[in-house]
Amino acid sequence: MLRPNTPLDGLPKPPNTPSNPRVGAHMKSAGASVGIDFTGKCDRTPNTLLGHTLLEFALEKHGVVTQNELAEKIFKMYYTDGIFPDANNLSIVGQECGLEKSDIEDVLSDDERLETTQVAIHRNRNKVRSGVPFFVFNGQPAFSGAQDPSTFHQVFDQLL
Repeated sequence: MLRPNTPLDGLPKPPNTPSNPRVGAHMKSAGASVGIDFTGKCDRTPNTLLGHTLLEFALEKHGVVTQNELAEKIFKMYYTDGIFPDANNLSIVGQECGLEKSDIEDVLSDDERLETTQVAIHRNRNKVRSGVPFFVFNGQPAFSGAQDPSTFHQVFDQLL
């Protein structure tokens, strides 16, 4: 979680202008190279607690394939389509991935589950203080940011 102190309803972003773009040229270029269109359309910076909690639920109840599909839809919703990831919008993409609306509502309003996610985020922030994504192998911090596949091959070669 990049900004854990952000309110759940997010924070306003400055206007997207040529002199102050919401998405820098490097990030746009890196995204475009792998088919991701970072648009900067969303006018608020989110607190991602609800998204992380829903992703954990998807993994727990539906497995890694559903969790990955949900993560992809959340990223596209926010980074490309400019849709803020509030509970309602997370419910919509969760249902598109096969999660039941009532389960999603229960998960996103479950204070104990939200606290469990918050504790895990805090624990991980204490281990890793760099960017997102951050990659950990065998419990050890490795590197942050988008990486060329060859970087992963080098790590896997060392581990195997």
